[in-house]
Amino acid sequence: MSIYSPIKILFLAADPSDESRLRLGQEVRDIKGRLRIAKEADKYQLEQRESVRVSDITQAIFDFEPQIIHFSGHGTSQGELCFEDEIGIAKPVEADALAAIFELLASQVNCVILNACHSEIQAQAIAKHIPFAIGMNDVIGDEAAIAFSVGFYKALGANRSIEDAYKFGCVEIRLQGIPEYLKPVIYTKKPRKEVLIPDKPKETKINNPFLPLTGIVKDSKKFFGRKREIRWIFETLNSGSSVALIGKREIGKSSLLWAISQQAEAKLTPSRKPIYLDMSQVYDEEDFYFALCDEIGIDQCKGFRLNRTLTKQGLKFLLLLDEIEKMTWEGFTNQVRGQLRGLANGRDAPLRLVVAASTSLDRLFPDSHELGMVSPFQNICLEEEIELWDEATVRDFINERLGNNPIRFTETEIARIIESCGGHPKKIMYMCNKNYARYMEEMK
Repeated sequence: MSIYSPIKILFLAADPSDESRLRLGQEVRDIKGRLRIAKEADKYQLEQRESVRVSDITQAIFDFEPQIIHFSGHGTSQGELCFEDEIGIAKPVEADALAAIFELLASQVNCVILNACHSEIQAQAIAKHIPFAIGMNDVIGDEAAIAFSVGFYKALGANRSIEDAYKFGCVEIRLQGIPEYLKPVIYTKKPRKEVLIPDKPKETKINNPFLPLTGIVKDSKKFFGRKREIRWIFETLNSGSSVALIGKREIGKSSLLWAISQQAEAKLTPSRKPIYLDMSQVYDEEDFYFALCDEIGIDQCKGFRLNRTLTKQGLKFLLLLDEIEKMTWEGFTNQVRGQLRGLANGRDAPLRLVVAASTSLDRLFPDSHELGMVSPFQNICLEEEIELWDEATVRDFINERLGNNPIRFTETEIARIIESCGGHPKKIMYMCNKNYARYMEEMK
């Protein structure tokens, strides 16, 4: 016999006649079954109310005084929950209205589960007042909703925490082979308390670490990852070859080029002075030679005179060319690429190249093929594919950027970032920035 008062769970169900039918009966039977075989079956007391009308909500709570409230039913794309009116038709209730109820129940209710489509907005609003609120971030099917409940109460019956029970609910969806395991989301009051900075004046500002959103990352402390690529690039350069970085647009090639330019003098053997040229700032071929000679520190020249000047003076450079696609535009000919090939050909050549493009150079510059000649960069630049980030890399990036920051992302938030961004660094940066900004807003 239990010596403590049972934890009370109130199951509220609404299935308006003008909405599609839900298997709410099956869900509550499964919940009862899991609690019945729990380690301490008398620890939990379940009460259910069906066909719940708006006016029934507070009455059921007053009558039963639950610590956990579970709602199953329909939700609208605007984040409203659908209860029933007097004739059984859907009666939507906005998030702020329900949140106002739980603000008055903050000392009693510990957790609210909203097993309904688009209920994340409601969960966010309710979590401002009670410790835990769980909702769905999209449309969720019957099978997934029931599987979540089964996993949640199975774990709860095994004396696991609310947060663990939430995770087991998501895992149960996944175990059933249903691709909706990222739709349940949990919100808590705890993160907002944790972000308060002790012993600091209120006006102290925590800068968003997920910056810059655009442009090149020139701060070495903010440049992340690509250690394998950098190691391979310098090994290739030191072997006497040049390098082409090939990857999707805005994947971080420009920042990688900049990082290479900053490390070049220390890692190249023999040493070469790095020259970084952003081709998007170059107008045409004449402008290119002007920019190149200006960076080298010689009078403007090209062709034989450029080659002779570099060779005679023993000048050696690492030329990093960003946005090399610009050389396919009007105003450029294959002569400039041919000269770059000549200047970079050979171990002791005046130039070693690192170029960045979104397309393989052999496809990007096919003009020489028609003349029966090799592409200007063939056998000069070894190509390195710049890949999207895998899951482990995304997690490492988030952890590194947050560092000792008091704000921490939840597992659900991280999983959503991984799924939504497809490993694209810029998209990940944008989504992390937005997620962090939300936490900062809640601190105000």
